[in-house]
Amino acid sequence: MYSCMYRSKMRKLYMLQNTPCDDCLLHWCCECCALCQEYRELQNRGFDMLIAMTSMAPTVESGMHR
Repeated sequence: MYSCMYRSKMRKLYMLQNTPCDDCLLHWCCECCALCQEYRELQNRGFDMLIAMTSMAPTVESGMHR
C-alpha cells in the first residue's frame, strides 16, 4: 500500500506520464517491476540510491542496558 502511494507522489512530483493502469493496480500485479521502474527513474534523475540507503540505516546498540 505504501509503495503505491509513493509511486503516485513521485509521478506527480516529476510530472511523469500516467501508465495505462492505476499505480495501486501496477503494484498489486507486479510489485518487483514497479519498484524497478521507480528505482531507474530516480537513478536517471541523479539520485545515488546507495548513499540514500546507507545514510538512513538506524544505529543499533549492542547488548542490553539497565
